[in-house]
Parts: sequence; C-alpha cells; structure tokens
Amino acid sequence: MIRHIFAEALSALSYYRLRSALTMLSIIWGVASLMLLLSYGQGFERALTQAFLQIGKDLVVVFPGQTSMQAGGERSGRPVMLELKDVTAIQEGVPTVEAVSPEVRHFFPLAFNERTRSYSVAGVYASYERIRNTAIATGRFLSEEDVMQRRRVVVIGENLRHELFSGLPALGGELKIGGVRFTVIGVLEKKTQITNYEPPDDLTAFIPFTTFSGMIDTHYLQDIVLLPASNQFRDRIEKDVRAALARAHNFNVNDTRAVTIIEWNKFLAIITSVSLGLKILLTIIGTFTLSIGAVGVVNIMLVSVTERTREIGVLKALGARRRHILLQILIEGLVLTFTGGLLGFVLAALLVKSIGTLPFLGPLFEDTSGRSDIHLAVSVSALLISSTILIVVGLIAGMIPALRASRLDPVQAIQIGRAHV
Repeated sequence: MIRHIFAEALSALSYYRLRSALTMLSIIWGVASLMLLLSYGQGFERALTQAFLQIGKDLVVVFPGQTSMQAGGERSGRPVMLELKDVTAIQEGVPTVEAVSPEVRHFFPLAFNERTRSYSVAGVYASYERIRNTAIATGRFLSEEDVMQRRRVVVIGENLRHELFSGLPALGGELKIGGVRFTVIGVLEKKTQITNYEPPDDLTAFIPFTTFSGMIDTHYLQDIVLLPASNQFRDRIEKDVRAALARAHNFNVNDTRAVTIIEWNKFLAIITSVSLGLKILLTIIGTFTLSIGAVGVVNIMLVSVTERTREIGVLKALGARRRHILLQILIEGLVLTFTGGLLGFVLAALLVKSIGTLPFLGPLFEDTSGRSDIHLAVSVSALLISSTILIVVGLIAGMIPALRASRLDPVQAIQIGRAHV
C-alpha cells in the first residue's frame, strides 16, 4: 500500500514537472542560505576565539594589590608588592602550576641604524613562551641559558620588526635598547591579539629577566604569569596561588584584594556569548528564508489539491480512506521539500568551497596570513541544524494541503471537479 501511494505521489509530481521544479528552487535557495549563514556563524566564532587565545590558552595573571582585611597583626590597607621570591613560592608551593614567569616592563628607545623609536621592553623567563602562546616566525625564543648567563639577546614582535628593520633581515641584527646593544635571536609570528593587559606583543621586545635587572630596578614585579598544569586544576589554581602568596606576605587567604588573580579563560564566556547570539540571529534569518520557500510549497500543493478535487473525490468514492489521501499529498510535499533540500545542501557546499574565506580581523591588524579570516566550512552541526529545520518545515508544508485534501467529501469533490471542468 505504501509503495503504491509513493508511486502515485511521484507520478503526480512528474506530471507537473515545471511546477515542481519551480517550487523546489525556493527550497534549494532557502536551504543553501541557511547553510551559508550557519557556516559564517561558526567561522566567526572560530576566528574570534582564536584571536582571543592569542594572549595565551590558559593564561593566569597575578597583579599586586592592597589588603582589605587584618591578618597576623598587620593592618588592612597595606600594599602587597610582588617580588621574585613570590615566583619561587609559586613554583615550589603550588603543584597545580606547570610554568611561571615574572614580568617587568618598561618603555625604552630602541634603535637600529638611524631609526629610533620607543617601545615596551619586557623582562621575562624562558617559560614565558609557553605561557603566553608566543609562536616564533623566525629564530627562537629566550632559553634558560640566556636567563642564567644574562645574555644580551632579544626577541621582537612582528610590528616592531617591520617598523625598525623594514625590509632588512632582523634575525642576527644588533638592536640598541636604551643604548645597550642586543642581538635579535627571534621574531614572533604576527598576532591578531584582541585582548591584553600590556602593550600588544607585536610591539614589544622580550629580553631575559636577569639582563633586564642590570638595566632597571626589578625588585618589584609588575605581574606574574603562569600556566595551570592541566584543565582539571583550573578551578583550584586561584585558591592555591592566593594561599601561597598569603603565606609569603602574611595576609588573610580570603582577602581577594590583597593580590588580583585573573584567569583569562573566564573572559572567553564573553566571546562565546557574542558568538552564540550571532549564530542564533543567523539561524532565525536562515529559517525565515527557508520558511518562505515552504510557503511556496504550501501554495503549490493547495493549487494542486484544488485542480485534483475530482480525482480525490473519485478515489474516495472507490474506497480510498482519509489517511491514504493524506499520506499521498504529504509524500508529494515531502518529496518536493527534501529533494530541494538535498540540492540545497549540494549548492551550499559548492558555494562554501568557492568562497573559502572572508576577511575579518586581518585588515585591522595588517595580517595578510589569512589566519584571522573567517574560514567557511560545512560542519556536521550545521548539517544537523539545517536538516532538523528542513524536516519541520517540510512536515508543516506538506501537512496543510494534505489535511485539506483528506477532509474533502467525495460527493462534493466530484461535483466541484465537474464544475471546474
């Protein structure tokens, strides 16, 4: 029975080939539009998340503060300044920390040949590379030996290299920092860095902390950066670090103002919320576009039911039940919708492949590598969302004319059909 009904539905659609093809066009475009919008939303989220994580995937930054509670006989309101001993306290007393580095920054005039400009110079440890996600384009980052031997070596950001060295090779070149000669041992990859707590890495020179100590007073640190041992320790890291520093500086472990500890991944929720809002908006727009195509299916099927009123009346008079008529018209609508949907998926895949990428943060950061662009791709989640919406729209589009056809009275249907003839 089902096979016979399905064959009748296909036969009816074949008879109205032009009408069926034109109806499917609206579904094809609706599905393709929805897929493109979903692909854009997911590409936007990936690009924005990648730009956010340029500062460091699991970065935790500790800043000095001021006590707000009395502890150990000390008054409240006492400033808590970070020192190098605090780095040791974290290294030895917090097993949930994988890597830690002090950080002191100061603006110095940097000179290469006749060019001189002021840039931020940061004194750090070799572990800073892992903590801050400082990928190297050429050369290498600072090593433990550089720090131990107080070498006059420097790693520079891409924008700094471009402004000082222009087209000349920077690697191995000599750079004067505050009048002191340094050898350039590395250049960072271009960063599309949308968050920071200091000048961007692209405009910063990094030198060994010990070398920096011979140039300025580094007794007090601007901050301490660290990397959790693994994701499972994220919830503990702030508590453990605060406890270690509370022992070192004799403040109340519950005093959150004594030192400020920022887990940068907490800001990722903002990126996620913005991306989710955009994806919901694009999904709604795509669904409305697809729904317009579904309205076309409903209209065409209603016209088809009106034209076939006598045929439906005869079928009912010969013994066809209400569910048989409903199922045949519903199948016709679903075949139109799903065939158009399948062709829409194919069209979307072709369009996504041909478009490839769309500019996003690249022009803002003068990044021509394409890493910060929105890369379009047909993902499994986009297919599932589109398929679900298509099924719902297809059922609604097919059910409305199917219910109307199934409720026709056979005698009236034959009479109406004769009147149309």
